Amino acid sequence: MMNGKSPDTIDDLYDKLKNEGAAAFERRINDKTRHDSKQLIIEAYEEVLKEKRQHEKEVLNGQRFKEYEKNRPPQSNWYELKSGEFSKELYRNRMALKPNDSNSVYLQTL
Repeated sequence: MMNGKSPDTIDDLYDKLKNEGAAAFERRINDKTRHDSKQLIIEAYEEVLKEKRQHEKEVLNGQRFKEYEKNRPPQSNWYELKSGEFSKELYRNRMALKPNDSNSVYLQTL
């Protein structure tokens, strides 16, 4: 015995509570005055579009970072490097010396 109630009574209470919960759920789901279905559909599509825009922004920022790293100016004292980084920095220096300062304009528009 638990709290003075027999197991049969607990099972009966459990079944009664389960049925009441299911009935309340059905009433809530089938209540047409609770929400505007068109508004819910619009909100769902807006949320999907928001997620797609966020993913697109992440992809574009990744591409922007790659382009910036490829075209950025060389690091300071790049000409003193003794490793394989020297050729990369030499390339960046040549890109930075393009006529009409076109490389810095390109970096500004990124």
